[in-house]
Amino acid sequence: MARLAADLTRVFGDRFVALVAYGSTRTAAFARSIHADDLHALTPLADRWQRDGLDTPLLITPREFERSLDAFPLEYQAMLDRHEVIAGESPFTSARPSDADLRRACEVQAKAFLIHLRQGWIQAAGHAHAQEHLLAESASPLRALLASVAQLQGARHSTDNDIAAFAEQVTGVPADLVAGILALEQHPEGARRLTSRLGEYLGVAERLWAHVDGRRA
Repeated sequence: MARLAADLTRVFGDRFVALVAYGSTRTAAFARSIHADDLHALTPLADRWQRDGLDTPLLITPREFERSLDAFPLEYQAMLDRHEVIAGESPFTSARPSDADLRRACEVQAKAFLIHLRQGWIQAAGHAHAQEHLLAESASPLRALLASVAQLQGARHSTDNDIAAFAEQVTGVPADLVAGILALEQHPEGARRLTSRLGEYLGVAERLWAHVDGRRA
């Protein structure tokens, strides 16, 4: 990330505030102002960052970040929880997403997950291959949803088994099914043995949404 930090410092000059990492490949670049000329200067460098194994950084000003905490509460809280300042000075103030905004965003995420799972079931039309694809494609959104639910609870988990156990603890959903779905991210071929539990999986989605909805103030 040192090369990325050097590139950003060169392009933004005294407007550069910080480069913040919030994952192994994800970064946010903070500058006091961001102009079209800056984007033109950074565009040729994107391929080099990708070769370094990095995603294109999120570009944002500290004011934009603070003013949009209510619009992206889950994403920004995750950044605040996991961040490491690579270069510059921390752009973060004491401002944090409100509990109400976090809950509302998690509810939207949970309801969308449930609706899309229902829609995917219909579209699969009883075909085993399509059902397998649906299950495998749902693994990443399920992981994101469970991370958001854990965020609401103030919990953090590192392994799939821990995540599944947490899901069972707070909502009563079957931990083995949750762990099996999460494993499909790395081993999608395992979806074949889970198609018979598609109805049970729909129940998982329903209970996750009901849990979040039940946290209304």
